[in-house]
Amino acid sequence: MYVLFSIAIIILLAAALIFRFRRKRIICRILGLSVPEKVYRLNCLLAPFGFEYQISQDIFVTRLDAWQRDYGYRSLYDRASPLLGMVFDCEPVYFDYQGKTWLLEFWKGQYGINTGAEIGIYRADTLLSPAQRPYTLFHTVPDEELPVFELELVKGANRRYRLLRRHWWLAGFCMGEFTSPELLNLRLAVTFHSGDMLEAFYQGLLEAGWCTEDICVCGRRISLSFYTPHTPQPRRLFPLLSAFSQCRNRLFLWIYCKVTAPFCFSLDQLLYLAEYLPFAFRHMICIQKKKTGRRRKANDFSRKDR
Repeated sequence: MYVLFSIAIIILLAAALIFRFRRKRIICRILGLSVPEKVYRLNCLLAPFGFEYQISQDIFVTRLDAWQRDYGYRSLYDRASPLLGMVFDCEPVYFDYQGKTWLLEFWKGQYGINTGAEIGIYRADTLLSPAQRPYTLFHTVPDEELPVFELELVKGANRRYRLLRRHWWLAGFCMGEFTSPELLNLRLAVTFHSGDMLEAFYQGLLEAGWCTEDICVCGRRISLSFYTPHTPQPRRLFPLLSAFSQCRNRLFLWIYCKVTAPFCFSLDQLLYLAEYLPFAFRHMICIQKKKTGRRRKANDFSRKDR
């Protein structure tokens, strides 16, 4: 028995030494990379998940060709979000235009260990009654009909980031940051390709409970500030589940900060995590509201260096 116990101790000590040596080796390899190399390698890892890294603001944004574009959107994803660790305020705005019902929705809140905001536009195949809207799958919009989205996420008195792109789903996420949704203010603007579409969306905002004083229209551009939702919120329907998800998010964020402590910036932290704990990297990057479709695995950027 004593011999077996001694062998077990030796094996554990050897494993700890190997683990520590491997960790130092990974840290040295990342420190030896130039900034352009880091950005390129991280974006190669993020591309299969539908995201890219923006170094100027240290955030992650959605790609125009993200795989999520093939699967559309429905309100069920909002209702299921607390189960996936996402606790946010959302505002779905439905409107009818050119014989179809459209959905333009925006979100702000906590996505796992990330603070972020989103805006997306979708449309149904036909006109829908109000009773049909929550149960209908809305499809993404072709490139030629995409509006220009502007997002500015404000936390307290600080602007976290600003984005401006022609997109179908524009989102930005601050990795390793925790915020309650009610502490965030999302300033957004949408520039439509026609005045008729803007007018239809404007009427949709009024139907959703917005006041004319809170909406600014200039030409084909409409802007507003999303601080307090006007529609029923998924996190209010399941308060205990939402509270549990936030506690879990705090725990995962604490673990993330401990594991990636050798680095300060998301660029280095995620490259380190991708090699040190690949399964944890995949979990951190899966910022999404649905499980539809296949997820492609990110390749380990250092495989060719080994």
